Amino acid sequence: MLENSIWFKYNGDTSIRATLAAFYKCETSQISNNEVEIYNILKRNMTKRELKLYVLQVAGFDDVAIQKEMGIEDEKVLEKLKHTSNRKLRQDKIRQAVKRAENDDSDDEEMGE
Repeated sequence: MLENSIWFKYNGDTSIRATLAAFYKCETSQISNNEVEIYNILKRNMTKRELKLYVLQVAGFDDVAIQKEMGIEDEKVLEKLKHTSNRKLRQDKIRQAVKRAENDDSDDEEMGE
């Protein structure tokens, strides 16, 4: 499932579902149970850099560690990336997609890396 994802690399024990519920300030029960589908929705709607930034922020990395991990030299670039990442996550289309994602855990569809 998520074992080969960037999410698992940095947040192996943390649920995407729980972190998005905290981000959207809603109950976890309002977010889909299918974490693979949630991850795929994020991958479809965010650039690789935006998604990695979000994952690193959730993992508790500070700005200096994020810059080092992502190879970003300029603080302004990091701030702009944070802004676009948060803006995209707050978009209604992503919020609604995450909430109504297929709850069928028996999907044969794996997330493509």
